[in-house]
Amino acid sequence: MLARAPREAIWVREIIMRIDGTDAVFARSFTPLHASHGRWQRMRRLRTRPLADMLYNNPEITRSSFSVARLRWQMPLYFAAEHILGADCPRANRILARCSTFWRAGEPLLVAEGFLPGFWPLAARSLRAQGLSLRNV
Repeated sequence: MLARAPREAIWVREIIMRIDGTDAVFARSFTPLHASHGRWQRMRRLRTRPLADMLYNNPEITRSSFSVARLRWQMPLYFAAEHILGADCPRANRILARCSTFWRAGEPLLVAEGFLPGFWPLAARSLRAQGLSLRNV
């Protein structure tokens, strides 16, 4: 998690990933505002490109372990889901989410992702096409 002063300004990026026209994943990434002009400045220029393009090709970047939960209505990430998805937001407990923190030269970038109900049939279809199932993963 970000261990910063509670009133420090942050930079936030919110996205919805659609697969074959289906809302599949929503994500919220944030870093201290000064880091968004420094170590994490490339994040500001991603536009529609995936954050993974920046994160997984740089050996200077490390990642924490994941925290995983079903979102409850009281959780800040659920509030973000409601903000991002509006009326299309699933009920609480229907979104499985994960978050982790990426680190680069001591600067954090927290990435939280919610897997929407439409994600799971798409994932199962993709796995079946590879001869696998969700139970084997």
